[in-house]
Amino acid sequence: MNVSTLEKLLDTSKRKDLFDEILNKLQDLDGTNGFTCELHKISEGTIPVVYFNKQHNTNEVQSLKIFIGAQHNEYNGLFGILNVLDLLKNEEISHRPIINKRQILAFFPIMNPYGFLNPRKDNKSGYFLKNGSNLNRFWRRTFVPGFEGNEADLIDHPIPEHAILLKKLIKPYWDNEKIAIYIIDFHETSLLERFPKELSMNLSPYYKFDHWLKESIVENVMRLYDIKSFREPLFFKCNNSADHNHLNLSFKQVEKVREKLFEFMAENRRKLPFYLVHSKKSKEPCTQLSIRVLEKLGNILWKTAIAVHDHEFHDHGCLVRMNDVAKRENLFCVELENQKQFFDLFEEKMKSTADSEYFQNKLETVNKTIELIKETIIETIRLP
Repeated sequence: MNVSTLEKLLDTSKRKDLFDEILNKLQDLDGTNGFTCELHKISEGTIPVVYFNKQHNTNEVQSLKIFIGAQHNEYNGLFGILNVLDLLKNEEISHRPIINKRQILAFFPIMNPYGFLNPRKDNKSGYFLKNGSNLNRFWRRTFVPGFEGNEADLIDHPIPEHAILLKKLIKPYWDNEKIAIYIIDFHETSLLERFPKELSMNLSPYYKFDHWLKESIVENVMRLYDIKSFREPLFFKCNNSADHNHLNLSFKQVEKVREKLFEFMAENRRKLPFYLVHSKKSKEPCTQLSIRVLEKLGNILWKTAIAVHDHEFHDHGCLVRMNDVAKRENLFCVELENQKQFFDLFEEKMKSTADSEYFQNKLETVNKTIELIKETIIETIRLP
């Protein structure tokens, strides 16, 4: 990303211009060098879809690999996808292995056009759909008709057109279960920055662990600094009805973990935190993906012993959980979580305007996230 693009992203009055620039860039790909671009108009705007090596005869297809960006106010996926499309256009990513393996690549760079164009305070800077609902809660109901699961809070909302569109576009390939379908959904979370700070300030034998990521951060530090646990399990509930866990270590060990957490944060300052979150069915390809990405980008990613996590911690309708309830074989779903860049767009705009160093640091970090997405897509293409 360059300076001009980041300035437009931070300026709500220029979002429409940026959106149109992106659509024009994608349309210019149509019909060139293996690309097909489609613009699908729904009531909330235009959803662009770009295919590479699209085949209509499903008997000629071995895999369909789908990459989804900008469901929320997150743009790592969008600009990472644009980067990969440029590389494919210029053949800096070889076309031959994609074609020889009979793969189709499908890119959905902006899944929530309304959120992109209307980043307001009351919709978390573009997080929600027009009716205030969260697109990432509807995927199980979309692909498993009649399934409600734990989506009671959204049951009164119709399935969004966005989700219906994706299902319609991939249906010919979905119906042929010999075709392997991979869905990689790019997300960001502010928790990757907030939780290490919170733990370093408050960790004690009495600390209440109420989120999987807090537990994973502690477990990661213990592995990296070889802190052994002599009690099992590492995390336990004080009673069966508790909605939190406690760390099953001695006072001295907890203090050691806290000390090393400070060291970990210092060593990884300015590095990019990330997790790949998988369904039960997708653990193996997700693990392969994490290993390959870490090998290639160890210089910009935080040091980690744990880069993957099962999505069992939330029972909601995201694409990853859809994978576990869908009966279709040969289906693999993964979410990439990394640092949220625009949680409060208006605060980011104020800080970036007031402090040129803050703006440059933001630009540097955003470009690291783009590099992470780029390599994740490339390594997904290389999966069998």
